[in-house]
Amino acid sequence: MKVHPMLGFRLIAFLIFSALVYCENFDEELLIKDLGHGYTAFHFNFAATTSESVFHSKHYNILPKPIIQILKKYDVDEFHLSISRGIWDERWGSNFISVSPSGAELWAWFGSQTTSVDQSWFKLTHALSGLFCASLNRLSTNEHFASPIHSYKPSGVPKFSRVSREVRYSQLPGEALCSENLTPWTKYLPCKSFSGLGSLLRSTSLFKSNYNTMTIGVRRVCLDLECHEIGLELMETLTVVFDRSLLFAKRTSPWSIRSILGSEFKGFCDAANTSRVFILTSYEDMNIPLDNKLKVDCLDNRVLAAYSTKDLSTQFISFPFKTSGKESSPEHSPLVSATKHITGSGSVRGGVKAFLTSRADFNLKIVYFDLIPWYTQVFFSSLKIYGLDPKTQNKTVITPNWLAVKPSLARKRIGSIELVITLPALNQLIITYEFRKVLQRWNEFPPDANHGFFLPAATVSYVLNSEQIDYLNKTKHTASHNLNLPNWASSYNQFFNTTHSAPHDGFVRLHTPVSLVTMPTPDFSMPFNVLCLVCSVVAVVFGSVHKATTTVFNVTLQQNASDSIITHLINRILTKKNTSKTMSEQNISTSAPSNHDKND
Repeated sequence: MKVHPMLGFRLIAFLIFSALVYCENFDEELLIKDLGHGYTAFHFNFAATTSESVFHSKHYNILPKPIIQILKKYDVDEFHLSISRGIWDERWGSNFISVSPSGAELWAWFGSQTTSVDQSWFKLTHALSGLFCASLNRLSTNEHFASPIHSYKPSGVPKFSRVSREVRYSQLPGEALCSENLTPWTKYLPCKSFSGLGSLLRSTSLFKSNYNTMTIGVRRVCLDLECHEIGLELMETLTVVFDRSLLFAKRTSPWSIRSILGSEFKGFCDAANTSRVFILTSYEDMNIPLDNKLKVDCLDNRVLAAYSTKDLSTQFISFPFKTSGKESSPEHSPLVSATKHITGSGSVRGGVKAFLTSRADFNLKIVYFDLIPWYTQVFFSSLKIYGLDPKTQNKTVITPNWLAVKPSLARKRIGSIELVITLPALNQLIITYEFRKVLQRWNEFPPDANHGFFLPAATVSYVLNSEQIDYLNKTKHTASHNLNLPNWASSYNQFFNTTHSAPHDGFVRLHTPVSLVTMPTPDFSMPFNVLCLVCSVVAVVFGSVHKATTTVFNVTLQQNASDSIITHLINRILTKKNTSKTMSEQNISTSAPSNHDKND
């Protein structure tokens, strides 16, 4: 039988389209954990993967079209964007997910065929600024971005060999997360907020939290174990931490997903391959729904219960969880913690002191990366690194294994300091340096000039090898319960239920809090005061001058005082006499007609 050529073409197109759809995958997950102190964390994870052949297609199913267009047009291999409000409190224990610094953070890797990385970065920041309604376009100049060497490696599969110039990293500490950023972020979900776990996202409730961070990132991943086929992965996450003492009468009061998030579950997302809700274990006793029929199998001991959203109902969303609200103990602190403070006083010079605290029984090789804004010129000769033993309080000078510094140039380039150093076991590492405050021009100050200027958060990265991970698992250290997704996993469901040769890559990245430095600030109220004073003086002078120039003066002869008094008295007497005479004449004239009428 002869087949019509047009019918055969349509059949081939249908098969190709079916293959592309088959390669696409979407998973959504919700992680719930009680952090103690009356705090509860919700972590939403949405991951979409598709074949790299989508670049040659004009039809997109799972991945949003604007994101694909950005990757194609600006030759972006990988980018990660986060916008956060607040900081992760160490009282909540170890970071069970990857956290971001306060404000906005953006870093991207570009293809080796890019003719101008700076030009591509400029266009990327402006495009993302428009997509997510944020001030990311401010990151496009040399005053805001740097190129780290060791701190930010590609998390996906590298397409070509990389050099450090192809990465751009920047922070915007003053950018806070708001509903204007969350709304376009939600629209890139396949089911948006109409169904699935996205229906639980309600801005009026999410921004009642103490900490919230929104991330979106695109990278290349392997679609099979042998990595014969490479695809694209779009991951969107949202983490919120609520203080139940602000939402309920007591922090020990029963709570539910509905009472905290303020929304109802609107059904399963048809575009999702898997949709799970994981209730994580914690050091508190927490009751869970008793209906075991809804539970799904999970091989990880860090998960207290797991449920599929296909079986969830309104009763589960409204189920009252009960926790004791007790405080966490120091043993639940993270393996490594980092903080940064501003030192010095006055308006000329200052300094930075960073503290890195290790609670591990073994040495750790860490990478410390810090941005230096152009308005703080660092004296690198003042850089000092020493270790502090908490027990003996003895200080020892430590030499870094590798060090790279880049001075900042006023109004032209941001500086950076990056070093690789060994953090001694159970010790504290202190990094200090001094800087000079650069005078600002009057038009370079922010609206609230006296508030100060933000210094970006420093980044601390380290990798735990397999022996160290096994040691933490044997000693049951809380660091072994970190749930940072390894690079080979796209979802927590895959991470919890897959027996992999490398169950965790051991990579950990954390950030210090954002610092605030006061700069020499002029008195911006002085022009207003001068203007008011000048206007007042001009008004007074103008009134006197105007009166003097518009008044008509008559020249009269000077008379003696006695003559003037006598003349005045005579005039008054004559005036009264004339007045009485006139009145008598008027009376006579009015009475004359009446007598005439009487005679008639």
